[in-house]
Amino acid sequence: MNAIIGSKFTQAMNNPTVQQIMQAPNVIGYVQCSESGDVIVQEGNEVDVLANVLVYFQQVAGLIGESFGLEDFQEAQIQGKSLTVICLPHQGGAVGVILNSRTRLNEAVTAVRQALAAA
Repeated sequence: MNAIIGSKFTQAMNNPTVQQIMQAPNVIGYVQCSESGDVIVQEGNEVDVLANVLVYFQQVAGLIGESFGLEDFQEAQIQGKSLTVICLPHQGGAVGVILNSRTRLNEAVTAVRQALAAA
């Protein structure tokens, strides 16, 4: 178990996209899951819960979009009192970024999209 956690930590620290996103203001955590639901990278606080639901959320969002005649899932924002989570599709899977309540959401989404596009 510790080897898996250590491997994910090393992978996160060696990934320039993760480093760029984690260094953005007000970012608390980052999770990337594959299409099959496996956690590829996780870094930061509060990520365990997000890792458990991210892929399922992406699937449900896709179904909701289909029911409204929309194309594939593009983005979701979940806002609470103290945290905001943005979820974006990426390389067949999904990326979730946890932000604190002081975040300027539009700027954060733009920064995450740019970092993912450069990956």
